[in-house]
Amino acid sequence: MKSITIPECLKEMESFSRNEYNQVMNEKRGLTEPQSKYELQKALDSGEIIRKGWNQYTAIKNRQVYLHSYSSEAEDVANLIEDNYYDADFQVFEMTQLNQFMNHLVAHNTIFVAVEHELVEYVFDTLNEKYPGRVMLKPSLEMYYRYFQDDEIVLTRLPSETPKGIDKPWQARIEKILVDVLTDKLIGGIVPDGEKAAIVEGAYHDFIIDERTMMRYAKRKGATEKMMNALNEYGRIVNV
Repeated sequence: MKSITIPECLKEMESFSRNEYNQVMNEKRGLTEPQSKYELQKALDSGEIIRKGWNQYTAIKNRQVYLHSYSSEAEDVANLIEDNYYDADFQVFEMTQLNQFMNHLVAHNTIFVAVEHELVEYVFDTLNEKYPGRVMLKPSLEMYYRYFQDDEIVLTRLPSETPKGIDKPWQARIEKILVDVLTDKLIGGIVPDGEKAAIVEGAYHDFIIDERTMMRYAKRKGATEKMMNALNEYGRIVNV
């Protein structure tokens, strides 16, 4: 698809509305409102502009789609679940994913596996058979630290409407990671509070964030207000 020439002033804006886009395109390109609407849709289709929320858009600059190269241990866990439950909805997140954002690196990995509610017990038995003594089922933060070991596997329930991964459905998207880091009792409890600002800043600086997807997931977790407050604390205002 042919690329769209986007005025630099739009690229410099954190976000803009349809009206702001139309005004800029009229001033810079002499386009009418219907012409601007058509150009905006082409830019959305090409991926040069993305939706951030209701009537909020952002132009892609140097940011990219978030993808993570999973550890062999995490890949093995995902493959085991796929082999035994071919149509299961599940997601895998490992703590070392955060190392590209944090000031103090995670030295000992934990693999978090979230599985659809009906399969949690079955997947636990399957994982526990392959990795005896390494699997914890929905632990509290206290239990997690009490029985922690390297490459621990933590199994939890997958909220409905969790966004699927971009490369593979089971890979955690950046939007899910941010919600879990900022609102989840276990993952949020493991990540030091002092590192959360760096994670948010790094994610927003380097990667495309679909805020509508992010807040929909937060809503399914019952954490909309907590997520909004956390983002506001770190200087991010979400318009959804």
